[in-house]
Amino acid sequence: MKNVLLIGDSMRMLYQQRVAELLGDDVHVYAPEENCRFTKFALWGMFFWMMSWGNPKIDVVHWNTGIWDLHRCTADGKVFTPLDEYLQCNERLAIQMESYTKNLIWATMTPGGRQLDEQTKTNYLLTQKGEPQFFLCDYTDVWNADIKRYNEACAKMLSARGVKINDLYSVIAADPDRYLAADGIHASLEGIEALAVQVADNIRSML
Repeated sequence: MKNVLLIGDSMRMLYQQRVAELLGDDVHVYAPEENCRFTKFALWGMFFWMMSWGNPKIDVVHWNTGIWDLHRCTADGKVFTPLDEYLQCNERLAIQMESYTKNLIWATMTPGGRQLDEQTKTNYLLTQKGEPQFFLCDYTDVWNADIKRYNEACAKMLSARGVKINDLYSVIAADPDRYLAADGIHASLEGIEALAVQVADNIRSML
C-alpha cells in the first residue's frame, strides 16, 4: 500500500475523491478534512494533520495553495500575501514535505473566468458608497496576471529544489467556459475531472 498526501484549498477538496478513485485501492490518500486556505495556514497545519493521522510514511506529496493568498480581504486593497512571503512560505512547506518524502509535486494556481469582472465591478461600487466589500478577487485580467506572476516565481523556486511542477493553470485555461463553475473560480464537474486526471497521472508517475 502506497500513501499519498494531498494538501490544498477548495480546489483540492473538489478533486481529491476522484483522484483517490483514479489511483485505485493500492493507494491510500491522506488529506485534511478542512480547507488548507492560504499558504502559511497550510504550513502551520502540517504538524497537526500528520500527528492526527499517526505520522504515516508518505510516498508522494501533492500540494497547491495561493488563491487565498491573492484575496484582497483587507481595507488597503492589497493582496493578502505579498509575493516574497508567498515564496518563503512555499519554500518552508517544501522543506516540511521533504521531511516526509523526496517525491514532491507542487500544482500551479488555476485561472479565474470572466464572471469575476461583474462581481468586482459591483463590489467596487458598493465600497465607494461606504458599504462593506463582499468579493475578495479582482477583475479577471488583474486576477490572472497576479496568478501567473506568483505561479511563475514559485515554480522557478521549487523546480530548483527538485520539486515536480504540475501545471493545473493550463488545464483550466484551455477552456475556462467549460472547466469553471458559475462563480468563475471553482472547477465545474468537467473541470474537476480534468484536474483529477492530471493530478492522478502526476502522482502515479512518482509511485
